[in-house]
Amino acid sequence: MGAIPHYKIRNIDIIGPQDQEQFIDFLCDPQQLKTGSMIAINAEKIITAEQHADLKSLIANAEYKYADGISIVKSIRKKYPTAQIKRIAGADLWQTLMEKAGERSIPVFLVGGTPAVLEQTRKQLVSQWRVNIVGYHDGYFNDQECSALFEQIKLSGAKIITVALGSPKQEFFIRDCRRIYPDALYMGVGGTYDVFVGKVKRAPKVWQNMGLEWLYRLLSQPTRWRRQIKLFKFASYYLMNKL
Repeated sequence: MGAIPHYKIRNIDIIGPQDQEQFIDFLCDPQQLKTGSMIAINAEKIITAEQHADLKSLIANAEYKYADGISIVKSIRKKYPTAQIKRIAGADLWQTLMEKAGERSIPVFLVGGTPAVLEQTRKQLVSQWRVNIVGYHDGYFNDQECSALFEQIKLSGAKIITVALGSPKQEFFIRDCRRIYPDALYMGVGGTYDVFVGKVKRAPKVWQNMGLEWLYRLLSQPTRWRRQIKLFKFASYYLMNKL
C-alpha cells in the first residue's frame, strides 16, 4: 500500500487516507499493528486546542490525527485542491477496528462509559465479532485511581485500548497511560459505546451523507449550543483563508 498523505490545518498535521478502509489497512498492517494515539479532529477541537496549550501540545504529539469533522474535510479540500480525502466518523472507525480485532484475535481493553453501558458493549463485541476483551473499566474513577488502572492495562497485554471519557479528558488519559504502556494503539471514542449499544441514537444516514451530523446532534441536544459557538471562529478561518 502506498504512503498516506498528510495535510496541515491550523498547523495541525492530519493524516489523509482516501477512505476508512485504507486507514484501517494502514493501522492493522498484517506485519505489525500500529502503536500510538488516534485523535479525531473536528473544528471544535482545533479551536479548543488553540485556547489551551496543554491540549495543543498533546494533539501535536499524537501520531494519527484524522478528519472526523466535515468542516475539516472541506478545509483540506480548499487548502489542498487535489486532496482525495473523505470524512472518517470515529464511531464507524471504532466499529470497523473492533471487527478487525475480532478477526485477528487482537487483545482489546475498554475504558469509559457507565458500568451498564460498558458491560453491554463488552458482551455485544464478543457476541458480534468475537473480540478478545482482555480487560475493561468504566469511566467512574478519580485521579488517584489512574495509576492502578494504567498498571491494569499494561498487565492485560492489550494491543488496542479504546477510551470513552469525552474530549479532552480521554486524550489526557491516553497521554498519561502511554507513559506507562506505550506498546499499543490507543483511540479516544467519546460517546461511541452509547451509540453502539443503542442508548444514543445517531443521525440518520441522509444527515451523515450531507455532512450535517453535527446539526442533528445540536437539534437532539440543544444544550450543546455553547460548544457549537466555536464553529463560528473556525468558519472565519475558512472564509478568510487562514487554514
